[in-house]
Amino acid sequence: MKLKDLKNWLDTLSDDELEKDLLYNSMEYGISGKVEEINHTDDNLYYVGDQPVLLHTKNDLEKRGFTAKQIAALDVEIPQGCYYIELSNEYSILERFIS
Repeated sequence: MKLKDLKNWLDTLSDDELEKDLLYNSMEYGISGKVEEINHTDDNLYYVGDQPVLLHTKNDLEKRGFTAKQIAALDVEIPQGCYYIELSNEYSILERFIS
């Protein structure tokens, strides 16, 4: 879905409908809940197998000792300039206070 499609759909909703929570459901992972925030990234974000699942910028990975060749071999999970929703953002909220 493009953001403009989302905007067009939201524009059709009444003020009462717009006051409702936005929920997500992941059939793949069997979880659901409220969308707490929508994020935007200024950098490509990569996943390297962390648990809990964390996304890292190229700069983060270089600080962790990854080489340019290793980073180039990784798939970009969230491309630079995109908006995204984390299904569980407890870690990202905590990370902001300890970073």
